[in-house]
Amino acid sequence: MKRFLTRLAVVVAAGSIAVVLPASSASAINRVGCNESGYLTLHNSGGSLCFANAGVESVAIYGVDQIWTGNNKVTFEYVPRLGASATSETIEKWSYGKVTGEPIHKITKIRIW
Repeated sequence: MKRFLTRLAVVVAAGSIAVVLPASSASAINRVGCNESGYLTLHNSGGSLCFANAGVESVAIYGVDQIWTGNNKVTFEYVPRLGASATSETIEKWSYGKVTGEPIHKITKIRIW
């Protein structure tokens, strides 16, 4: 978790637009209201996006500055700053991460285990 937060601390902000792209038919991840602490919650300056259920989802979520995994082990594929290579990180259940410095440029894929 510390390694993840260290990487996130050096990212560059690129906006706060959050767009969720359609998932493949194999995905079981659902976008849900943020009314429960057990959900995966991603926050940016536009508000919070919450996800539930196991599966893989391709997304385009920009400017994430806080992550709460809730009752989910989660793997993110993300671009830490504009022009950087994509990387991935897995975070365990009940983990909270606040991105210090600039937000994550773009999260491109979410896998909930």
